[in-house]
Amino acid sequence: ILLIFAFAAVFGRGIETVVLILGLAGWTGMYRQVRAEYIKHRTREYVRAAEAIGVSHRARMFVHILPNVSHVILVRLSLLVVGFIKAEVILSFLGLGVPVDQVSWGTMLAEANVELVLGKWWQLAAATAFMATFVTAFSLLTDALRDALDPKLR
Repeated sequence: ILLIFAFAAVFGRGIETVVLILGLAGWTGMYRQVRAEYIKHRTREYVRAAEAIGVSHRARMFVHILPNVSHVILVRLSLLVVGFIKAEVILSFLGLGVPVDQVSWGTMLAEANVELVLGKWWQLAAATAFMATFVTAFSLLTDALRDALDPKLR
C-alpha cells in the first residue's frame, strides 16, 4: 500500500495513474499463479502425448493447457478486480486517485462522508450498497463462469 501511495504522489491524480498503479502492483501474483499452473499441467499425460505426436509448443499451450487453467485465471481475476475496486476507492477517498470532477466510488464516499456530519446518511449508504452489489454480482458471475469452464466439473 505504501508503494501505491508513493506512485500516486509522484505521478499525480488521474484515472491513468490509478490504472498504472494497480496494474503494476497486481500482475505479479497473477503471473506466479498462472506460471505454477502451466508448470503443473505441462507434465500431465495428455500434454506429453500431444508433444509426442509433434504438436507445436504454442498449440499445446493454447489447446491443451489453457482450457484446463482458465478456471483458475477467472477466479484470480475476480479477486483482482475486487481488490482493484477497493484500492481505487481507498485512493480516491484519500484524494490520491481519481480527481473530484470524475465520478468514482471513492469520491462518492468522500463526498458522502462530508454530508454524514449533516445527518445525510443515505448518501453513504447508497454508495456502499452499490459497491457491495457490484462486487457480489461480479463474484457470482465469475463463480458461474468458473463452474462452466472447470474441466473437473463437466
